[in-house]
Amino acid sequence: MDSRTVLLLLGTAALVYAKSFECGSSSVCDGVVSTVYEKFKSTVVNNTFKVYNSTHYEWLSYDGWYHNIGHPDWGGADMPMERKEPAAYGDGVYEIAGKDRPVTVLISNMTQFGFTGNGSRTRTGFFIFFGQQVVEEMLDVQLPGCIPEYENMPVPKCHPLFDPNCQSERFIPFLRSRFDFRTGYSPSNPRQQLNEITPWFDGTLVYGPFKGWADALRAYTRGELAANIQDAPLYLQVPAVNTIGLPYANAPPPANHTLLSVNRFWTIGNPRGNENPFLQSMQILWFRVHNMWARYLVKYAKNNNLGEEWLDDEFIFNRARHFTIATYQHIVYDEWMPVFLRSKLLRLNRTTIPEYESNPGYSLYYGRTGYNPSINPQIAHAFQTSAMRFGHTMVTPGIWRRVLRTSPTDSCLFGSTATKPNSYLNMVGLKPQGSRTTVPGDTGDLNQYPMTQIASYLRANSLNQNSGAHQDFLSFLYNDSHNINPVPPDPAVHLYNMEVNPNQPNFTQKYTYGDAPAQYFSVRTCNSYFNPQGPIIATNVDPLFLGMASQRCEREDFIITPDLRGNVFGPLDFSRRDLMAINMQRARDHGLPDYNTIRAAFGLPRLSGFEQLNPYYGVRPDVTENIERLREVYNNDVNKCDMWTCSILETTDNGPGTLFSEVLFDQFMRIRHGDRFWYENWKENKQFSEDEFYAIKNMTLKKILLLITNISDFDISDTPLQFNENTVCPQPFQLTEFFMDDCSALQSRDYYADSGSDWMVPFIWGLVFIYIAIVILVMFLMASYNKHSRIALQAALQPKYLMKIDGEDIMTGVGQVIIATEEKADLKSTNRPISFKVGPGKRIVLHAGGVILRTIDLRNQTNIVIQRSNDNPLYLVIKIANEYDIIIRCQIPLDRTALQTKLTNYCSLVGIGVTIEEHPKSVMLRTAFTKKDRQYLLETFFRAVFQQGGQEGNASIQPQILECELTRSEFADAMGLKEDSLFVEQMFQLIDKDGNGFISFREFLDMSVIFSKGSPDDKLKLMFDMYDANKSGFLHRDQFKKMLKSMMELVNATVSAEQMDSLIDSMFVAAGFQSKQELTLGDFNLMLRDHKEELSGAHLNITGFDVEIPEVEGAKKDLSGASSGTLPSRLRQKETAPARARRTIIRAYSKKRSHKQPQGELPEGNDVNENITSIPTEHHTVTNSRIVQQFYVLKRYIENNRLNIFYLSLFFLISAGIFVERAYYYSTETEHGGLRRIAGYGVTITRGAASGMMWTYSILLITMSRNFITYLRETPFNYYVPFDSYITFHKIVAFTGLLFTITHCIGHGLNFYHISTETASDLSCIFREVYFRTHYLPSFLYWIFLTMTGFSAILLTLITIIIFVFATQYARRYAFQAFWFTHHWYVLFYVFMFLHGSGRLVQDPLFGNFFLGPVCVYTLDKIIGVSRKKASVSVTRAEMLPSGVVALHMKRPTGFEFKAGQWVRVACSKLNPEEYHPFTISSAPHEEEMTMHVRAIGPWTHNIREVYDPVNLQGAPYPKLSIDGPFGEGHQDWYQFDVAILVGAGIGITPFSSILKDIVHKYNIGARIQCKKVYFLWVTRTQKQYEWFTDVIREVEEVDTKGLVEMHIFITQLLNKFDLRTTMLYVCERHFQKISGRSLFTGLRSVTHFGRPAFKPFFDSLQDEHIHLPQVGVFSCGPPSLTNAVGEACSATNRFEGPAFVHHFENF
Repeated sequence: MDSRTVLLLLGTAALVYAKSFECGSSSVCDGVVSTVYEKFKSTVVNNTFKVYNSTHYEWLSYDGWYHNIGHPDWGGADMPMERKEPAAYGDGVYEIAGKDRPVTVLISNMTQFGFTGNGSRTRTGFFIFFGQQVVEEMLDVQLPGCIPEYENMPVPKCHPLFDPNCQSERFIPFLRSRFDFRTGYSPSNPRQQLNEITPWFDGTLVYGPFKGWADALRAYTRGELAANIQDAPLYLQVPAVNTIGLPYANAPPPANHTLLSVNRFWTIGNPRGNENPFLQSMQILWFRVHNMWARYLVKYAKNNNLGEEWLDDEFIFNRARHFTIATYQHIVYDEWMPVFLRSKLLRLNRTTIPEYESNPGYSLYYGRTGYNPSINPQIAHAFQTSAMRFGHTMVTPGIWRRVLRTSPTDSCLFGSTATKPNSYLNMVGLKPQGSRTTVPGDTGDLNQYPMTQIASYLRANSLNQNSGAHQDFLSFLYNDSHNINPVPPDPAVHLYNMEVNPNQPNFTQKYTYGDAPAQYFSVRTCNSYFNPQGPIIATNVDPLFLGMASQRCEREDFIITPDLRGNVFGPLDFSRRDLMAINMQRARDHGLPDYNTIRAAFGLPRLSGFEQLNPYYGVRPDVTENIERLREVYNNDVNKCDMWTCSILETTDNGPGTLFSEVLFDQFMRIRHGDRFWYENWKENKQFSEDEFYAIKNMTLKKILLLITNISDFDISDTPLQFNENTVCPQPFQLTEFFMDDCSALQSRDYYADSGSDWMVPFIWGLVFIYIAIVILVMFLMASYNKHSRIALQAALQPKYLMKIDGEDIMTGVGQVIIATEEKADLKSTNRPISFKVGPGKRIVLHAGGVILRTIDLRNQTNIVIQRSNDNPLYLVIKIANEYDIIIRCQIPLDRTALQTKLTNYCSLVGIGVTIEEHPKSVMLRTAFTKKDRQYLLETFFRAVFQQGGQEGNASIQPQILECELTRSEFADAMGLKEDSLFVEQMFQLIDKDGNGFISFREFLDMSVIFSKGSPDDKLKLMFDMYDANKSGFLHRDQFKKMLKSMMELVNATVSAEQMDSLIDSMFVAAGFQSKQELTLGDFNLMLRDHKEELSGAHLNITGFDVEIPEVEGAKKDLSGASSGTLPSRLRQKETAPARARRTIIRAYSKKRSHKQPQGELPEGNDVNENITSIPTEHHTVTNSRIVQQFYVLKRYIENNRLNIFYLSLFFLISAGIFVERAYYYSTETEHGGLRRIAGYGVTITRGAASGMMWTYSILLITMSRNFITYLRETPFNYYVPFDSYITFHKIVAFTGLLFTITHCIGHGLNFYHISTETASDLSCIFREVYFRTHYLPSFLYWIFLTMTGFSAILLTLITIIIFVFATQYARRYAFQAFWFTHHWYVLFYVFMFLHGSGRLVQDPLFGNFFLGPVCVYTLDKIIGVSRKKASVSVTRAEMLPSGVVALHMKRPTGFEFKAGQWVRVACSKLNPEEYHPFTISSAPHEEEMTMHVRAIGPWTHNIREVYDPVNLQGAPYPKLSIDGPFGEGHQDWYQFDVAILVGAGIGITPFSSILKDIVHKYNIGARIQCKKVYFLWVTRTQKQYEWFTDVIREVEEVDTKGLVEMHIFITQLLNKFDLRTTMLYVCERHFQKISGRSLFTGLRSVTHFGRPAFKPFFDSLQDEHIHLPQVGVFSCGPPSLTNAVGEACSATNRFEGPAFVHHFENF
C-alpha cells in the first residue's frame, strides 16, 4: 500500500470521526477535519485499508521486560547500564574517576565558551528539541543515588558566573548517580549505574515509566489519554492538569527561584517532560498522536461492525499505544536519525539508516529478520554520559514563535526576541516586544535595514580577532553599565551568522519582526526551565512548532550556549549550574576512562596528540585556538582527556565526530535489533497487519503535525527537522543571547534559616522546658491542694474547738476589731493578717482566726517604743526589749491612730512607759529588728554559751551577746517544750537567779557549766532545787511525784495513779526510805546512787537552733565493751547521756543469763526480761585499718546483694550492648544509608538510645507483672532471682529508660539541625518511607508535626514528662490519685511507641521485637489478676483506733491464701471502685478473719475512715472492699534465717503484726522452721501513737511460751531534748520493771527505751552473739530515714568478720 492510500484513509477516518464527534462547536470540528481530508484527497487514490480482525495481541509491558524471551530482563527499567569500556574508578571499584584530570568547571570555561549566533547549515530547532525527547524516551539516569554522594565541582576563583566577587572556595553541587547495590564491591564487580526507564522506544515519554503512571494518564473513555477538554478537537487538546500530583521532576524555576506546586503541570508520561516548553511541546505532540489513533480505531470498529470487544476502552487504549509507539519508532529512525547521524551515514555511503532486515553486525544474519535476541539493548555508559549529550552544542538560547498564516501570501510574523529593553537591541536597531521592524524582500541594499547593518558589521570584523572594531565590540560587551556577566577574553569564534539574505534568488517572502501580538515573544531557554506552560497556554503549541521548524539550531561545534553552560537549572541552593562541567563530572562519576581508551573500546585508533582531533586544526582559527587551549588545560596529555571534551572537538558541520557517531550508532542499532516488539518485526511479533505496517511506514512528521495541529500545509516545510532552501518562513536572523532577555542571576538558599529552624529549634526546646516546668508546677499545686485538703479533712474529723483567747480586743472607734497586716522584713517570710489583744496581766497577744500567733510577755518590761512612719500613714513598728519588732501595716490611717492610742493607754494602765518616734518608712524597715535577726542572735548566744562552758577562761564575747536575755517562750522553744510546761516553769525559775523574768548570758552559762563539767551530785542538786519550790531543803513525796510527772510529759505518757504510787513506793523502799515522806538532798542522792553513771553524762540539748555541741573525745574510739553494754572506765565519764541511753538495749542483753547455758540454746520461762541474759561470746577481731574495713564493707555488700548486683550488672550490660550495637551499626554498617553522613554521629547516639528505650520500656512490663513475681518467689527460682527487689528494679529500669529518652531527644535536637540544612531530594532519598511532593520543601515543623514519627515523638515526650514527674516520691505522697492516673498512661505510651516506629523514617520498626515477650507475660499476668486474684469481700467489723487508725476485719474469701508479710491492693465500692491502694495484711495466715490497719494520712485513707465509722453508717452495712492479691515482698522471708531482726516504725509496723503472730503460732505448734530467734524493735514517737499495736504485742507475749521473740519499744519523743529527764525516765522504767515485770508506759513485758535506737552497736552485739551463723536477716519497714539508718548500720557491721547482715526493707 502506497502512502497516498494511507493518507486518504486517515483523512477519511478523521472526517467520519469528526461527523460524530461532539466538540461544542460542530462547525469548528467539521472545518478542521474537512481541511485535513481535502489535503489528503488531492494526493491519494481509493483503496482498502485493513487491520487485523482480532483482539488477541501481546501487549507491551511498561517496565521493558520480556522484549527478549531468552533474556527477559534485558532492557528492563531500573537495570544496570552496559559498560563497553573498562571501568576507571579511582580505586577500581566505585570512587569517582579522573582525580588526576583538571577541574571540570575550568575545562568548560576554557574550551567550550563562545558567543552563540552561528546557525547550523541543515538542522532546525525542531530537530534539536525533538532529539531531546528522543533521548529522554530511552534514558533517565538523573536521579541521584541513595545515599546522596556529593562530588561537588570546585569553581575556579573569580569565575564570572559562580564567583564574581572572587571569594574562592565555591562549589557547584554534584550528586552521583544511583547504582546497583549489588555492584561496587571489588575491581571485578565495579559500580554499575542504573537506567531508571527502559532503553526501548516503547512510549515511555507518552505513557510513563510504569503501568501505574500510565493508568493515571488515561481518560478511561474510548482508549484516550486524559485531556483538558476530552471531547475537544485534537489541535485544541493538551493533557489534563496534574491534580493527582504525579511526581514529575520539579526543580525551582530559576526565573523566580521558588518551588511551585507540581499540580501546575500537565499529565504526561515523561517525568522530566516539563523541563522547558520546547520539550513539553513534543510531549503534547505524541499525546495528540495517541488520541488520534484511538479515535480512528473507534470509528473504524464502528464502521466495520467489529463488535463491542473492539470498542472496549482497554483494548482501544493498548492498540492505540501500539500504533503510537510504532509511529514514534518510524519517525525517530527514518526522519530524525538520518539528520542526526549524517557523519556516520556518510562514512557508510548512505543517506538513510541501514535497512532493518539487513544491517551488518546487528541483524541475526543477512537477509533475515532484523531481530537479534543475542543483543543486549541496555544503554552504554559512554552513550549516556557523553555521546547522547552531543545535542547540547546545537541548543539555541531561545526559540522563535511564528504566527500561523491563513494563506501562502501572508507575511511571516515572528515575535520579538525580548520582553524588555536591552542595550544590544538598541545598538542594532531592534525593538523589544510590541515594536515593529519590517524586512522587505524586494531590495538589495543591506545597509538601510538595521538587521543587515549588524550582520555586515559583524561579518566584516569577526574574522580578525585582533581588529580594532572587534576589540571595540568586546569593550562594549564588558561595559558594566550594560548589566551582563563578564566573559573570558579572546573568544576564538565567529560571532554571528545572519540568515536573512534577500539576495537569494528565491527570496520572495516578506518578514515582520516584532509586529506579532505580545504573547508571541521568543522564549528564552534559560528563563523557561520548569515553567513550560506559560508560552504554550498563551499561543498553543502551533507557533512553537512553526518557530522551531523555521529556525536553525546552533552550529555543530564546541561552543555551548550560555543557557546550558552556566545557566542551566539547579536546586534551590544553587539555581544555576554549568551543564558542560556536569557532563564531564557525570562521566567521571560513572567511572569512564579517558578519551583514547574509549576509542579503543569502540574499535577506533588511539590519537597521539590533540591536533588529530579535528581536520580543521590549522585551517579554522577558532578550532585551532580552542584545541590549543585544550592542550594547555590537559597539560598536553591527550591520554587524560575526558571523552566529552575531546569528542566535542571532533565535531564538523556534518555532526558528531568519529567517536560520538560510533557510540550513538551502536546504541540505536542495538535498541532496534534487540527488540522483538519493533514495528518492523511485524511479521514475527504479529503486532500489525501489512496494511497497518505500511500505513505507519508512510507517516511523516509533517503529516502528523497537520493532523494534530491547526497548521496549514503551506505553512510548514516537508522536512521540519531540516533547514534548507525550501524551509518555509526561515528565521529573520539567528537568535543570540545578546538580543534576548538576560538569564536570571545565580541564587542560593539557606535551608536552615529559610525553613525557620534557626528560631524554631530553640523555640521547641524552650516549649519543652516550659512544659516541664508547668507539669512540675501542676504537680506541686495538686500536691499542695491535697495537703491543704488533708489538713482540712483532719480538722473536720476532729471535734470543732474554737480556742478562747483571753484579753481585750483592740478596736476602732466604731467598735470593730482592728485587722492589720504583720509584715516580714526578710523576703522568705510571707505577710499575714493579725489582730491584737491585751491582758490579762501584762501581755500582748497577736492572733488570727482563733489561733494565737505570738504572745509577748510584758511583766518585766518598763518601756516600749512605738515608731510611726511620717511618709506613709499606714505603717507602725512596735519595739520591745528582748523581743523582735512587730511591723504593722494598717488598712486605713484611722486604724493606725486607734492602734497607737489603745496600746499607749494600755501600757499606761499597767505601768509601762511608751516612747513615740517618727521616721520615714524606709528607715523604719531598714532598722527593724526582725525575727530572723533575733534567731541569729540566739544561735550566736547558745554557741557562745557552749564554747565558753568548755574553756577555762573567758573568751572574747561580743557585747550584744552578753547583753542578750532569753524570754520564757524562747527558753521553752530551745527545750522543744511548751511554754506552760511544768518542767519549763521549774527550770526557768531555777536559772533566773535575779528574778527579772529573763535568763541572761551569765545565768545560762552557769547552768550549762553544771551539765558540762559538774559531777553527778551537782546535777542531782540541780534537780532537787528545781522541785524544792519553797527552798526548804526537803523534797516531799508529792514534789517527787510532781518531778516524775513533768518528766513523763516528754513522752505524753499516761500513767495511772496506782502505777505512779507503786513506782514511788518501790523507789523509796529500795532506798530504805519507806517510812519517810520527805527527802533531804542526801536522801535524794542516796536514792539515785545506782544511777550516777548515767547522770555523769547528762547535759542540755538545744533544738531549733543551729548549735553544734562538740563530741567528747574518744567516746567512739573504743567499743570493746559494746557487746556487754558497758564501756571502759576511761571513757565512761566522758560518754554522753544519749549515747548511754542508746546502750541500754545492749546492756539489756547482758543480765541474768546463766553462763552455763550452751551457746545457741534458747532459755525458757515466761518473763521476757529473765530471758535476756548473758551469753558467752567469741569476739571478732577489730582492725583500725581503713582499707581492711572498706574491704569488709565491699565484701559484705557483695555477699548481701550478690543477686541484685548480678542482675543489675546483667541489665546494664545488655542495655549498653544494645546501645553500642545500634550505635556501631549506624556509624559503620549503614554508611550507604546516608543518614550518618548528613546528621553526623548524632544519629548513632539517637539510634542507640532508641534501642535502649525499646529495651528498657519493654522490660518495665516484666517488673509490673506482680502475679508472676509473687508466684515465682515461692519457687526455687527465688534462690536465684531477687524477686523482692522488683520495685527497686522497676525504678532503675525506668530511670535508665529516661536517661535513654533524654539522650534520644538531645541527639534528635542535633539531628534536626542537620536535617533542616539538607535539600528535599536528599531527605527523600534518606527517608524513603516519607513521600514528598516534588514542590514541597519539608521544614522543621514538617518533621515535628506532620510525620507520624515526629508527632508521636512529641506526644511521647509529653506523656513521659507527665509520668515521671508524677512518679516522684513527693507526688506519690501528696498527689497519689494523680500519680495513679498518670501512671496508667503507659497504655498510651506503648501505643505511641509503636506509632513512632511505624513512620519508618530511619529503619523498620524494632519495638515489637523487644515488646512481644514482655507484653505476653504482662497480658497473661493481667488476665490472671482479673480472673483469679480480685475478690469482693465483706467487712464484718471496723474499729476506730487512736492515731487515726481504722482496723478493718473482713471475711476471708474462699481459697484466699497468703503468707505473713504479704500485701494486697484495696478498692472501696463506695469510693472509686477502680482506685486501688496497697496495704499490708495485718492478720496471720492461720486466723479465720483477715484484717488490715489503715491509718488516715491522706484523702483516700481519711475517706475510708469516714466511710467505715459506725457513727456515720448509723446501722447500715459496711461497704464492700475489692482486693487484688496477695503480692509478695521481702518481709515474708523471715523464716529463711536462723536469726531475724524486725524493725518497724510508724505505719510500717503493719507487716510485722502478721509476722509476729505467725512466728509464735508456727513455733508453738511445733512447725519446723529455720528461724530460732527473732528480735523486734518498735520505734514510735509515743506509746499512744499506735495503741492498737500494743495489743498485738501483748498477744504475742502471752502465746510466746518459748521466748522466741524478743521485743523492744523505742519512744522517740525525747530526741534532742533535755537528757537529764531521759535519765530519770530510765530510772523510773527500771524500778517499775523490777516490781511488776512490765513497762511503766506500755504495760508490756517488752523493754521500753527513750530515744532513737542505735542500730550499729546493737548489730555489733548480735554479730558477736551469733558468731557462727552465716547470715542474719534484717527486715525494716518505715520511713526512708529509718530504713536508711538500718541499712547503714548493716553495712557498718559487715565490715567485720562474722555473720552477714542481709537487709530487706520497704518504705511507705
